[in-house]
Amino acid sequence: MELVEIPDEYRFRKIVLTEETMDPTALSVAYDGKVYFAEDIGTIKVYIPSSNSVSIVGELKVFSCGEEGLIGMTLDPDFEKNGWLYVNRTMSDYMDMPCAEVYKNPEIRFEDPTSHQVISRFAVVNDTLDMTSEKVLLKAPNQHMRHIGGSLAFDGDGNLYISIGENTHPGFLNPYAPLDERPGRKNYDTQRTSANTMDYRGKILRIHPEGDGTYTIPDGNLFAKDDPLALPEIYVMGCRNPFRISVDKETNTLYWGEVGPDAYADIPRGPKGYDEINATTEGGFFGWPYFIADNKAYAKYDYDTETAAEPFDAHKPENSSPNNSGQKLLPPAKPALIWYPYVASEEFPELGQGGRTAMAGPVYHYKSENTSGIKFPSYFDKALFIYDWMRGWIKVVRINDNGELIKIEDFMPSTRFVSPIDMQFGSDGSLYIMEFGTTWGANPDARLIKIEHITGNRPPHIKITTDKTVGATPLTVNFKSDGTLDYDKDDYLIYEWKFNSKEVQSSEKNPTFTFRDPGIYNVTLTVTDTEGATATADLQIKAGNDSPQLTIDMPSRGSFYWDKDKIPYRILLTDKEDGSLVNGDIDPSKVHVSLEWMKGNYILEPSTKGMGTLKSQGEKLIGESDCRSCHKVNERALGPSFLEVAKKYKNDLDATDYIAKKIISGGSGVWGDVSMSAHPLFSEGDTRRMADYILSLAKEKTNIKKMGAEGIIDISNTHGKEDITYVLKASYTDLGASGMEPITVSAIKMLQPPKLEAENFSTQRDALSEVGDNGVSMGFASTYISFKNIDLTAVDSITFGYSYKGPECFITIKTGSPDGETIGKARFTNIAESKNKNELTIPIKETSGSQEIFFLHDKAPDIHEEIYLDWIGFQKK
Repeated sequence: MELVEIPDEYRFRKIVLTEETMDPTALSVAYDGKVYFAEDIGTIKVYIPSSNSVSIVGELKVFSCGEEGLIGMTLDPDFEKNGWLYVNRTMSDYMDMPCAEVYKNPEIRFEDPTSHQVISRFAVVNDTLDMTSEKVLLKAPNQHMRHIGGSLAFDGDGNLYISIGENTHPGFLNPYAPLDERPGRKNYDTQRTSANTMDYRGKILRIHPEGDGTYTIPDGNLFAKDDPLALPEIYVMGCRNPFRISVDKETNTLYWGEVGPDAYADIPRGPKGYDEINATTEGGFFGWPYFIADNKAYAKYDYDTETAAEPFDAHKPENSSPNNSGQKLLPPAKPALIWYPYVASEEFPELGQGGRTAMAGPVYHYKSENTSGIKFPSYFDKALFIYDWMRGWIKVVRINDNGELIKIEDFMPSTRFVSPIDMQFGSDGSLYIMEFGTTWGANPDARLIKIEHITGNRPPHIKITTDKTVGATPLTVNFKSDGTLDYDKDDYLIYEWKFNSKEVQSSEKNPTFTFRDPGIYNVTLTVTDTEGATATADLQIKAGNDSPQLTIDMPSRGSFYWDKDKIPYRILLTDKEDGSLVNGDIDPSKVHVSLEWMKGNYILEPSTKGMGTLKSQGEKLIGESDCRSCHKVNERALGPSFLEVAKKYKNDLDATDYIAKKIISGGSGVWGDVSMSAHPLFSEGDTRRMADYILSLAKEKTNIKKMGAEGIIDISNTHGKEDITYVLKASYTDLGASGMEPITVSAIKMLQPPKLEAENFSTQRDALSEVGDNGVSMGFASTYISFKNIDLTAVDSITFGYSYKGPECFITIKTGSPDGETIGKARFTNIAESKNKNELTIPIKETSGSQEIFFLHDKAPDIHEEIYLDWIGFQKK
C-alpha cells in the first residue's frame, strides 16, 4: 500500500503540450490521452500525444463577442465507442455583425429573439467533426450582455449538467444585486432569470441525453416534472455566473465556481462581493440574487429613492418581481461551501486577496491498479481541486462524507499558472490544464499543459549559462552547468555536451569550446543520473559576427543633475568587423542618439535585450497588478485599452482623481456593461500614479531631441521645472559579418532630479503610500523603501523632507540590500506635528557605482508612531 504523505512539490512536473491555441475555453481528455479543446471563436482542436501534434477537429459558427462564443465542450462518457462530443455555443442571426455594432444597437443587444445558447451533439470521426451529425438538445435564451456560464459535465449515470449564467446587465456603477423592477428595466433585474423557475438562465440544468439526440429528465431535479410553473431541467438555481463546473462521477457530487459581484463594502443594500465554491448532491436554490456567500442577505431596493428595505429571508425567499414568470415562493437558500471577497477572507485566509474568478475543478480518485508512472499519489485521493483564473492559484479542498469542509491546501504554490480556465484528470492520473494567458483576448502565452507526478527516481534539473552567445570566429565559449542538480540525492551525474556535432564532444561539467566556422549552433546538454534518468536542455550560439561595444561616456557624476548643469557626453563605439567611431571607421550618423525629458521619477529596469526598460511608478504598479488581465496598452481586450481611456479623458482636469477612485471602487457603464473589478487594497496614492501613467499615453511626445554622437546636455535650456528626468539613449546596428545577421546594441543613461518623491520608490516593505498628500508612512521597525540603480558618486549628503511627532527614531541608509553597508544614519525627534514638513540633512560615506539604496526605519519595537517621508534630496559635493 502506498504511504500517504505530503508530496514534495518538486515531484510534480509542468509540461507544455502545445501553444497552438487562441482564446481557449474548455478541454476534455479522452481515454486514449487525446485532449480535445475548444476556442472561443468556434474552433475545436485535438492534441495527439503519439505525434505531439495538434489538428483542427472542426470549426463551428458562433456569435463571438465579449463572453459569448464557443463557451463549453465535453466528451460523451462512451466517446471511445460512439465518438459523440457536446458543445455549448452562442448563436444569433447577427453572427456576422461586428461586435461594436451589436453593442451600439439596444434592440439587438437587449432584445435579440434569435440569440440563444445552443447545446448540441456532434459525432467525431477520425478526429474530424461530422457537421451533418449535429443534434440540437436544448436552446436557452441569451441576450448580448454578460454572465453566461457555459460549462458542460457528465455524472456517473450519464446525466449532462449545463451551466448557464444570469445573463443580466449589472447596472451602471452598480456592484450589488441587480433588482431593478421599474418599467423598461427588465434587463437590469436578475429576478427575471436567476430567481425565475421558468427561465433556464442563472441555473445549472441536468438532463439525460438519449441516443436519438433527444433527452429525458432524470429523477431528483429541483422541481416536479409536471410542475406548470417550473422547468423540469433545473437542478440548481440562484446562480450568477457558474463559469466552470465539475461532477465527481463516483459520488455524483456537483461542484461549481460562482463568479460574484464587485462591491467592496457592506452597506444597507447588501454585502460586499464574494466569489464562491459550491457543492451539492441534490437540487437546490443557492441564493442569487437575494443571498451570497454563507447566505449574507441583500435587501429589496428602491432605485428611485435609492433606499433599501429589510433584508431578504433565506428561509422563505420570495420573488415578487413583475419580471418573474415562475413561482413566487422559492426553496430555502443554501449557503456556499467556500466564499471569499477581494480583501483577505476572515474565514478562508489561505485564498489570498486581490482580483477573483472562482472555478471548480475535478475530484481525484487514486487507482492502485493504474500502472501509470505519472499518476497523482494517494495523498490526493477524493480531494477536490479548485482554482482561480485571476489569482492564478490551484488549491486542494478536503471534504468529509457529510459534505463539510475540512481544510484547504496549496497545490504547487511555487509554480506560476497563467489564468487557468479548465482542468481535468486523464486516465493516466495526471492533471491537464488549459491556461488562458495573461490578458483577455489573443494571448501568446495561452497553452495546454500537463502536470505529472514523478514517482521513484526523478530526472535531473538542468541549468546552462555561458559567458557569450554571439561573437566573431574563432568564438571560444565557456559553458557552465552550475545549478544543475538531482532532486532525489546528491547523485553522481553524467554530462554529455554536443556543440556542433551529433556525437558527444565533452563530458565535463563546465567545458570550453571553440566554434571555428560561422554558423548558428544548437548546443545540447544531456545529464544522466545513476538510476538512468535523463534530462536535456539546449541553447543557441551564433558564431561569425561580433557584437558591437557601445557605451555612453559622461563625467563621473552619478545618477543626478543639478540646476543649470551643462553635461558633456560622448558615445564610445567599437566593432570588431566595422571598426570604431573614434577612428572614423563608423559613420556617426549611423549611431542613433536622442535625449528625452519627462516629468516625474522613473525606474530603469534591467533587460536581457539591451539598454533596459524605463518605467514610471504608475506603469510599474499596473504591471504588478491584475489590470493586465482585462486591459492592454494599445488594444481593446475585455475592457478598453489604456490608450482609449487616456484619449477620452485627455482634456478633463479632474481625470486623475476620477480614474484613481474608479480603480479602487470598480464599476461599469462608461465602456459598456463589462464591470471593472474593484481594488480596495490599493491606496489612493498608488491609483493616482497609475492614473497619471494611463493619461500620459495620450500626450504628444514633444520632449524628444535628436542628439549627435558627442555633445552637451544643457539642463538650463531644456526645462524650467523641477521633477524632470532626462534620458539619453544611443543605439547602433552593425553591418553583419560572415553571413550572420546584423546585431543591434543600445545604451541608456538616466539623469534624475536631485529630489526624489518618496512614493516613487522601487521596492518597499510595510511602507504605505499616503493619500492625497503623497509621500510614504513608515510605521514599523525595519520598514523600508528603496530606489534602484542609484549612483551616489557626486553626492556627499542627503536631505529628508519629513514629519514626525513621536519619540526618537532613525532612518538608516544602506546599499545593496536591507542588510548591506550603512552609509548614513538620520536621527529624528519629536519636533513637528504630523504633516508639517521639516527638513533634515545628514552626511553620507563616499559611495560610487550604480546600486539599490535602502532607507530603513530603525526604532524600538514598542514605539508605534509613524514617520512620514515626503521626499529625499541629494546634495552635490
